[in-house]
Amino acid sequence: MDVQREAGVRGGQKPGAARAELGKLLTRWRTECGLSQTRLASKVHSNQPTISRWEKGQLLPSAEAIEAVWHVRSAPERAHRPDNEELQTALLLRRHAEAEPRPPRPQEPSQPEPKAAQQAKKKWVWAAVATVCVAAIAAVVTVWATGDDDPAQAAKPGSTASALVFPTAAATATCAGATCASMEPATTICSKDAVTAFVERKYGATVELRYSPHCRAAWAKMSRTSPGDRILITPKKGNTEEYRQQTGHDAHTPMVPATRPQDAQACAHIQDRGTICATTPVTATAATSPS
Repeated sequence: MDVQREAGVRGGQKPGAARAELGKLLTRWRTECGLSQTRLASKVHSNQPTISRWEKGQLLPSAEAIEAVWHVRSAPERAHRPDNEELQTALLLRRHAEAEPRPPRPQEPSQPEPKAAQQAKKKWVWAAVATVCVAAIAAVVTVWATGDDDPAQAAKPGSTASALVFPTAAATATCAGATCASMEPATTICSKDAVTAFVERKYGATVELRYSPHCRAAWAKMSRTSPGDRILITPKKGNTEEYRQQTGHDAHTPMVPATRPQDAQACAHIQDRGTICATTPVTATAATSPS
């Protein structure tokens, strides 16, 4: 990247200008190919809402996504267009855009919680209350049966009452559909009935699309990966969720709403190797695995 081009990109730009300029450049590449946002999305393993957010500057595409769009743009002229100056300009714009303040995330209209989710929430509350009540009754009966009427005596080490431990109800969050967006699956009831709906293995790594029928939500999981690898879950409607692995050998994204597993796509960008998307359906008998 020469110094003059970098100075030209950086000089005199307002906050958010690099993101907006990158969006205009991606829009021009697509229109020069004569492609719709939907058609381009199918060629780069994305979806139309994500392409629209790239072009509006609302979502910053990864370097791999920019290169994928560039390859689609330059394919018809590759024999007559040996240089990739515009690609380097786009990657430079992305670097500057990363340092800009992120635009506010669009607010999704609130939706009433489905009746099924409300009923499930009531069942969880009643189950927790019942557990505490049963433990309390058992403690009273035990103290009465052993004759430990004196509270001070009952608290002595070795007495029956002092050995009782009251259970603490787990703080498990509930959600359904749109209310699950951006939530961590492991801290919700969604992880309890989750199954692997789609899977793919490549570059020594595994990518799964995890789905909870109860929550009507999905998330992406990758295994046998390394720090710096990225995992994404993209719904047909709504915002893409992404997580860059920090440590260990596996990682997963927050959740996105999905009426069916087919309403979302799970992909991973493996550094220096390529992109994997979970597209192979998993049978119900082999679907269960930890979140």
